[in-house]
Amino acid sequence: MKTGCVCLLAGLAVSGACDAQLVPELQPVQFSGLRYGAIRATAITGLTVDGRYVYGKTVELGQGNTARGANCGDVAYDSAQLADTDGDGFCLDPVCGDTAPHTLSTASSRYGLGVSLQSWAEDIIPDAGKEGGTISETVFTASRPLCDGGVGTVCEPLQIIIESWEGFDNFPDLDGSDGFDTDGDGLGFPASQSDTDGDTFVDEFLGGVILTYANTDTDGDTIPDAQCSSGASGYGIFFATGLETLGIPLTNNLDLWDGGKPGTDGRGDGGVRVLWTRGDGGDGLGPLNGGFYPSSRVTQLFWGTLAMEVPGNMCPYAGDPGFGVGDSDGTVWGEGENFCGDSFPSWSDGAPSGNVAVDDQYDVLNDIADFNGLVPDFVSLGVMFRISVHEMGGDSDCCDANGDGQCTPADFSAWVAAFNSNGPRCDVNQDGNCTPADFSAWVAAFNASQAGNPQFCVF
Repeated sequence: MKTGCVCLLAGLAVSGACDAQLVPELQPVQFSGLRYGAIRATAITGLTVDGRYVYGKTVELGQGNTARGANCGDVAYDSAQLADTDGDGFCLDPVCGDTAPHTLSTASSRYGLGVSLQSWAEDIIPDAGKEGGTISETVFTASRPLCDGGVGTVCEPLQIIIESWEGFDNFPDLDGSDGFDTDGDGLGFPASQSDTDGDTFVDEFLGGVILTYANTDTDGDTIPDAQCSSGASGYGIFFATGLETLGIPLTNNLDLWDGGKPGTDGRGDGGVRVLWTRGDGGDGLGPLNGGFYPSSRVTQLFWGTLAMEVPGNMCPYAGDPGFGVGDSDGTVWGEGENFCGDSFPSWSDGAPSGNVAVDDQYDVLNDIADFNGLVPDFVSLGVMFRISVHEMGGDSDCCDANGDGQCTPADFSAWVAAFNSNGPRCDVNQDGNCTPADFSAWVAAFNASQAGNPQFCVF
């Protein structure tokens, strides 16, 4: 239930309708300049009604902090608004300031809430024609200060899980209008978990990906096994590329629900759910889907797509046709817990049930949509992330290093340049890395193309 109160926005009191519980303060957060690549990815192909994942194959990405980064690929949804401003071929550069009007001359900042938010879900409307595409790369932004304030003295395993769903409650303010009753306890789940065919699997769960991040060897075996605390200097970017081989579909954004019944309410019911975790600890007994344990602390950043921005305040970037695509109502389900036992609050503080744990049950009274209209940049805010899908119109000739649509001797020089810069078109053998082995792969691709049997790659 809503009640009249005073909301805080960047230290300013604004009268209006907001939640009766404490509403955290929106504040701009600077980009730290840190980018982290996933080292491996595991497909999730199903979810049982009792909350267990069914796993598909695992691929070693080996991307780490020095990898080739996130490509400027076939973007299906982009509320991060990152682009390639330095010409390195990687769309991982923030380009807009934190206040309207947007300008490239201001510091690149986004909004944070200053709370621990380890699990979230949001309705999304993918770019037209990209619905149902196979997920090829993801980008998330967050600060992750763990229990040392972000100075880097504390490390733990980090896995980010992204789930793709149909049948999502996308109605503003989490009021259950799309059919997901909260039973009056102030807690709920954002998606339908029905099993209409009796096969023990959740019908509307489409699949997911478990992304592992590690840059520190904590056990002395020379293999990175943990990600250190960060966030003292601002938010970081967590990316993963080369996910298309896992075959995980993005939501089709079908219109499935109307007041709890199949119908046509004119609103797509697709969404994604993201969990920041420490893994399953080897026991599979954690409180989240699949038995995972939540990360000690995450502060998720908020921004929006171009469609979510106030008209006239858009931040176009002509060099990237996928920049800012997609749309969302900005209905964000979130939960968090104060694992560090200090004064840093969690998203779920004040939940009416008194249950502040991260346990797949979301506090429906605390919603980022309550800030809609208060931020000068946006009609509605959302979580800051980007999803790309496998190219929908066919792949590139593996030989085509300069991207001109042809395979010619000029591509040799272009491949050498890509190798020297660790660029995306270096990876001709498609193993997720840029290595000398790709030269032999390029020669083979050139010969095959000249013989009329081109090999195809996803760059």
